[in-house]
Amino acid sequence: MRNKAILVYSREMKVMFRDRRLILGVVIVSLVVMPFLMGLIGNLDKIVGSDDTPVDVLVFVNEPPVIDLLQDLDNVRVLTRENLMHDLSESYLIITKENKTYKIEYDSIDRRIARVALEIRNRFENWRDRAVTEALSKNGISPDILNPFLIEMVDSSDEEQKSAFALGLLVPYLVIILLVANSIRAIYIAVGEKQHNTIASLLVSTTPRHSIVIGKSLAIMTFSIIASVLLIIGMVLFANFGFSISSSLSDVRYSMSLAQMGELLVNIMSVALFVSSVIMFLGTLARNSREAGIYTSPLIYISIVLAVFSMSSSNFSTKVYAIPILGNVLAMRDSFLNSLSWIDLLLPILSNLVLFSLFLWGSIKLYNKETVLFRN
Repeated sequence: MRNKAILVYSREMKVMFRDRRLILGVVIVSLVVMPFLMGLIGNLDKIVGSDDTPVDVLVFVNEPPVIDLLQDLDNVRVLTRENLMHDLSESYLIITKENKTYKIEYDSIDRRIARVALEIRNRFENWRDRAVTEALSKNGISPDILNPFLIEMVDSSDEEQKSAFALGLLVPYLVIILLVANSIRAIYIAVGEKQHNTIASLLVSTTPRHSIVIGKSLAIMTFSIIASVLLIIGMVLFANFGFSISSSLSDVRYSMSLAQMGELLVNIMSVALFVSSVIMFLGTLARNSREAGIYTSPLIYISIVLAVFSMSSSNFSTKVYAIPILGNVLAMRDSFLNSLSWIDLLLPILSNLVLFSLFLWGSIKLYNKETVLFRN
């Protein structure tokens, strides 16, 4: 039985690799296009440059010190009641005063406006602190009374750890989505012979039907694993070439240990095993590729919803790791952070193996029904 399954597997792989456009497309998308797009998003500010349009600050406060505070701000044009005849730029904020309160009105959606507003607030706070210090000094009180002790924040994570965190948030999400998408692309392995009415020649051979199902499922799994591994390689390479998913980490050189590589590979293999069995089951149930596409479309949406949790920095309980796909993306994230425990890796693997067995058993049952295989 094992030899027969291997024969079916090798046959499907040969057919797949003959389609050079398909293989070339998977390699280019996984190794180059997806990592490049993520690097493009992370380095967009560097590529397009910053907007040099000045931000107009409308000052409705008749106090010279306020104007002096704002005069030397970069890319800022200070406008008072006297010179409001100028045309306003699209970006502006307003400074007013009510009693002792200075109000800075700004649009937080505009990042440039928000950045200028924060800088202006810091200048007002420094002005206030100087005024307090001067008042205390005049009354013979040391300004140190305002600061009885100091607080210093020390970031213990190095740049490589920050890069690992950024990769760990995004790469598992992309890996799962690409794995599921490529498994769906390989559904013709399950439904192609039914659609072209050539399945009879395979069934009359000496190959048992359960060997056919196992061989085809493994072929789908291999196809999806290749794409996922290439994506990880591409993301790490692009990060090391300075085109990382975060512009602040563009100078980081990230490397993975053999243990981390092994964890990721085993993790990907387990989820690929589960997904391939689902694809095989749905492909066997469908009459043609169009119907198979209808059956498999919810799978990609479910995967997106579950995979997006990899972008959460929250710590999940151990039992959450038993949920297929969700547990896998969390384990992948922990692998990048080098904080994965053996139980958190074992739980998604076991749950995937159980579901793989169930769907494989279902596909074998369907393969033993001619009413399913030959319906049109």
